[in-house]
Amino acid sequence: MTNYINNSSLTLACVVYTLLTYINIANAFTTEEERWLNSDDETDVSEVNEGQLVFINKPTNKKILHSINKLTITKKSIEDGWVKLLQCYRNLDQLNQVEITYKYRFIKNLTIISTTNIESARIVKQNIELTNIKNNSELCVSADVRIFYQNEDLSFSLVNGPYHRRFLDGFYPYHVSLHISYPESLLSFIGSTPKKQKGFSVVEKTNELVIDSYFEGILNTEVSFELRK
Repeated sequence: MTNYINNSSLTLACVVYTLLTYINIANAFTTEEERWLNSDDETDVSEVNEGQLVFINKPTNKKILHSINKLTITKKSIEDGWVKLLQCYRNLDQLNQVEITYKYRFIKNLTIISTTNIESARIVKQNIELTNIKNNSELCVSADVRIFYQNEDLSFSLVNGPYHRRFLDGFYPYHVSLHISYPESLLSFIGSTPKKQKGFSVVEKTNELVIDSYFEGILNTEVSFELRK
């Protein structure tokens, strides 16, 4: 079974787990995969989300896929739009094969930094192919992505997504964290889309913005800044 985790940023058509998540099933399942398919840990089939964005409470009785994204905006980013990405995935599903696809229109220097409890990981073009995912797994990667845009009103937008975790025809719970570092001497935070709400927290810190979200469906984010005068 191959589990496709799709990652992107809003430049393709929507940037896709920034990732779209496609999952393709082979003819036969391993015992672990059969257990995963029949597990009660996920949403009941009758309640499967079909793509609409729904913010949820933090699950207390199970681990869910967690994407931790550290995005660094620099003075140079204001000039050319390129942002440094450091991304780690935790609690990947225990499957034989997982493929993470980056759909960013502009991405370079994609590199695997580390893996834990994953038999093998390799980069093929803009994909990362994983085999034999075990419990408590982690994958960390880095890349440069051009996702920082200047708008007509001269404000700036950091655009990310869509994030989603999809299996067959359903979308399942996903935990996404964004740690956005930016030079406060040059930029000031205006707001975010979605706005701060239950299931989507936005915390301002010195030179940093932290967004943390639990959701089902498809999440796109836009964080807006303006130049300091």
